[in-house]
Amino acid sequence: MSTRPAERRTQPILALLVAARDPDGAAWLEATVAAPALPGTPGFMRAFAAASRRLRGSPPPQGDELPALRALGIAVPERWSAQRLLRAALLVASVEATGEEAPARLTAAFRTSDSEERAVILQSLTLLPDPARFAPLAADACRSSVQPVFEAVAGDNRFPSAFFAEPIFNQMVLKAVFTGMPLARIVGLAERTTPALRRMAADFRSERRAAGRVVPADLDRLLDAPFPDGTTTP
Repeated sequence: MSTRPAERRTQPILALLVAARDPDGAAWLEATVAAPALPGTPGFMRAFAAASRRLRGSPPPQGDELPALRALGIAVPERWSAQRLLRAALLVASVEATGEEAPARLTAAFRTSDSEERAVILQSLTLLPDPARFAPLAADACRSSVQPVFEAVAGDNRFPSAFFAEPIFNQMVLKAVFTGMPLARIVGLAERTTPALRRMAADFRSERRAAGRVVPADLDRLLDAPFPDGTTTP
């Protein structure tokens, strides 16, 4: 499997941001990724858990760091913690070392992680080499009943708009409405709004009205918003 140059730069950029916050944390990261454990292995899970205990009290991304992180694919870096930067750097290095087995190994890591670790994995998917291959993992996460896990893939994340097939993306949007996650957090929603999504939203609104239930305001906004070409009807 080839690795594009932009992908090879991702982990060093994250490591530099870690170093700007905590030299000890940066030294730990450098030692850990010198021979990275593969995702899903006990060594990786121990390191992934240990990363959360470092950089406590360190500031989140700010200033000139934000454009650099957006360029890597992080939609809303302002909401990332220093620990998330550290964990993402560890994850990227581990996946880069894994090769073609990465989807299966990352899925194994995801299944044995706690909710916070799962959120880091989902928010980091766009940073990984060949991210499209992780679409099944992200789609499965959309079915999670744990709201922070669902919001990690659906909210403030470029991955769904870039890599989800239309039916999966549409179901994610309706689940966001149903669970109360603001649609404004779905990156690329305007570009992915289709007649099929509008029909699903209209059916959902009709069901809510027929049941005498409140129609979420986001649902009305989705139905009234123009399509990407500027029209309001198919």
